[in-house]
Amino acid sequence: MMTVQQRLAAIRGLNPAPLAERASFDIRNLKKGGYVDWDGQTWRVQNVYLYLDVKWKDFSKRKKDYWVTELELLSLNTAKVRFVEWEYDDELEVSQTDSTVPLRDIQYNGRAIKHRDLEDIAEEEEGDVVVAGTTYAYVEDDTWAGLFMKAGGSKEGTPMRAYEFASRKGTYLTIETWHEDDDDRPEREAFISHDVKANLFEVLQTAAVK
Repeated sequence: MMTVQQRLAAIRGLNPAPLAERASFDIRNLKKGGYVDWDGQTWRVQNVYLYLDVKWKDFSKRKKDYWVTELELLSLNTAKVRFVEWEYDDELEVSQTDSTVPLRDIQYNGRAIKHRDLEDIAEEEEGDVVVAGTTYAYVEDDTWAGLFMKAGGSKEGTPMRAYEFASRKGTYLTIETWHEDDDDRPEREAFISHDVKANLFEVLQTAAVK
């Protein structure tokens, strides 16, 4: 939980760029310490995380780098934290994490999903899972592997795979498996997300002012 002093420090760091300059900004310009207006609140970028798209089988790099950027945002209004991802592939795509999902709450064939189930779904390139009564269908084209790293940190990256599912409601379920130790039973986590229009983000300040 953020202290009052930490929240005040975050507020004091806000030093918006001139309006004419801000007109050229979008979410891609945000770095740690930047500020953005979105969803009726002002947010500070607490951290920036990067995912480098790699080959599924062995996590080796592709000929051309493709990155997904995740922003950890802190609300100056409520002190709540949200995570937003963006990527650029012909057009700017942005999504917002709505909630995390315990693995025991993801049902596959009437029981909690297991890692072996994920492998079978990926191999068959199809499969449905259910979360809180909503059915999510496996999306082979969106499923990917990556190397996760913190912006400005180590370039090694932690290997991970993201199994992607979509509902008819326009929400997405992502189940991530983390392969840092080449474990046959990697750590897993899951979350629900949905797409957000990129033009809803008004960048006030791209980074911390020194």
